[in-house]
Amino acid sequence: MTQNPYTPQNAQETDSQPMNVYPAPGVSDASTKPTWPTVVGIISLCLAGFFGLMTIIGQIINFSGINPQQREIMKNAPDWVEPMQLSAGAFAVIAYIVLAIAGANLLKRRLLGRKLHLVYAVMGIVVAVAGLAIGLTIVSIAQPPANMPPAAQSAFKISMTVGPIIGLPFALAYPVFLLIWFGRAKVKQHIQTWQN
Repeated sequence: MTQNPYTPQNAQETDSQPMNVYPAPGVSDASTKPTWPTVVGIISLCLAGFFGLMTIIGQIINFSGINPQQREIMKNAPDWVEPMQLSAGAFAVIAYIVLAIAGANLLKRRLLGRKLHLVYAVMGIVVAVAGLAIGLTIVSIAQPPANMPPAAQSAFKISMTVGPIIGLPFALAYPVFLLIWFGRAKVKQHIQTWQN
């Protein structure tokens, strides 16, 4: 009778050997790297790309004359409004470039990732508040289209006022999250183990 090569010769030796060398589901290994740098880095890259592109497209539409209704609404605007909008748009694009670089460095587990995220958080708050201020300024000087009925003109002003106010919490959400997240003691302690 031949012995099955797959049958252990000594059952006691088999019992003493671990059957599964992998950790059980849900049990984390102490050496396992946290996944939050990857998650936050990808979110930062996506938001930077999306909002940066939307800002550039918005600037092109505003100042290229593509939208005749936009020109009519702003026909009585003071001379300083256009440079203000251009400056705010350029600052926003720079902020999103900083966010993209921050996300890329965070994916690589570099200390610069945290620093640049904090820089962007401050810039993002400035962009959000400036966006509200510019939006309300435009509302105060914008003229409804001449062919708009009088009843619709009040609704026009209200809609232009509500938009920037509603958008402010959304614009502040990610910068404020970054300030809170990177201010946590556990996060700072983990980041100190990274290379420059």
